[in-house]
Amino acid sequence: MAPAPRQPRGRHDPPVSRAPVPLPPPPSSRSRRLFLRAAFALGAIGGTAAALLPVLRADPREAGPPPTEAAGPPAEPAEPIERAELFDEMYGGRHIQGTDAGVRIDGRPLHVMRRADGSYLSVVNHYESFPTALATARAAVDDLGGAQLSPAGPASH
Repeated sequence: MAPAPRQPRGRHDPPVSRAPVPLPPPPSSRSRRLFLRAAFALGAIGGTAAALLPVLRADPREAGPPPTEAAGPPAEPAEPIERAELFDEMYGGRHIQGTDAGVRIDGRPLHVMRRADGSYLSVVNHYESFPTALATARAAVDDLGGAQLSPAGPASH
């Protein structure tokens, strides 16, 4: 058998390709994606509206007058205003001096921190709280024994 004669191609005929041509995605997946995006956006808007609804519906006239417009004399504070505790004493053979803001033992600074509940702690007694900065300094002297405080600051690290 003789091979089939070859058909001549015209000048405008595209070349023959044997690779599969990718098909566009079906229209249903495109519409599904748009539907899911719209549903997410509506859910986010609805959730925000539901969260803000009580705030937007509140009547500012029902809240009462602001504290500055309250009638009568100013109320006494529930707790007395604390003054800075100033101390300078000898305890356990050590010279303790300072205030709530800073404590020194034998002239070296003891880092004291005030907690949210009003108690104090120091780097020497890190896991124990004390009612005042003086009590914190005394406990640090007890824990130090005969040792000196190391110099504080970035140069000692």
